Amino acid sequence: MAALTRIFYLFSGIHSFLIGLLPIFIPVILWNRGFLLSDIAFFIATSAVGFVVALYAWDRLRENNKWATILGLSFVFEVLLVIFLLWQKDALLITVGALINGAAGCFYWSTQRILFQRVTHQNNTGNTFGNFQILVVLALKIGILLGSFLLASEYIKSLLLLSLSFSVLGYWLLMRSLLTASEFLDEAQPSAFLLTEVVHFKDAYASRLIFIVDGLFLFLESYFWVLSLYLLTQQNLLKLGVLIVVLSLLLAVIFFIIKQRIDHMNTQRIYVIAVFGYVLSWVFRGQLTLQEAPLILYAGMLLVAFLSSFFRLSFNKRFYDLARLNKPTQYVVYKSYYSQFALIVFFAFMGVMLQANKE
Repeated sequence: MAALTRIFYLFSGIHSFLIGLLPIFIPVILWNRGFLLSDIAFFIATSAVGFVVALYAWDRLRENNKWATILGLSFVFEVLLVIFLLWQKDALLITVGALINGAAGCFYWSTQRILFQRVTHQNNTGNTFGNFQILVVLALKIGILLGSFLLASEYIKSLLLLSLSFSVLGYWLLMRSLLTASEFLDEAQPSAFLLTEVVHFKDAYASRLIFIVDGLFLFLESYFWVLSLYLLTQQNLLKLGVLIVVLSLLLAVIFFIIKQRIDHMNTQRIYVIAVFGYVLSWVFRGQLTLQEAPLILYAGMLLVAFLSSFFRLSFNKRFYDLARLNKPTQYVVYKSYYSQFALIVFFAFMGVMLQANKE
């Protein structure tokens, strides 16, 4: 278990750094290159297509315990995405680049969720996810600081070299750790899931609906809220990077305080409170403008970040606790399928509507 825990934190930490280095700025990069909101919506929908296709392959690699291949491909797709983001400026970026983005997301999130499920038990999901969040905050924000500086300074080759170097280093470290994780490598895996099984999935917790809604809001937050923050910082990449880092460090302190307590609280009650808080966060987002005094503006951003992150903490605790009650691997894979199919439909429709309004 110690070896597996090390793999989980290594995998999460290195990928968080790589994501912070450039992919987190995808909506900003698209916006700065002249793509419209409709294009960004189509980018998300196409990314979801890439995710679903990659998930079909990932699930079959998982079935055969091809973890070395899975870990390797997670870095390969990450580097390919960086190459596309740095050099492609035309329609290839929102087509092929989006498909690669989806594949990179699949091989990261699907693997990370399986690893998380394996290193937790009923009474420590909240604490472990809190630790995971703190690690992500540190690794992601170091990446964001470096990435925003290099991107603003147009040090394109340095960005690529850094991404490539950390990908190679990450893969090497994980391969060394994987050699000592025999309990993971030798574990009998459930068979790969068929789409017909996914369609007929149903449980007593309305999980299908929750998977669909959560995926939509997560991507609205990841793309359009990041773009909103960029506009609120007057389109200054370095200022955006610093803002995200400061907010995240403050949240890390809050998470450190609450992460051990949440496992001893009523899960359903905390989840309901977190959902109401998340709804409020979207109300607050709509009220933040450059007309606000700086203190009010930044306090509002911190409140939004806290409510969103607290929702993620409670949502993930509930998700992994429910997964443990059912079939964990099935639950993880089904969540991805439902979330991504919903993204394809919603953001393709959103792109069409935005394009129609433009015309």
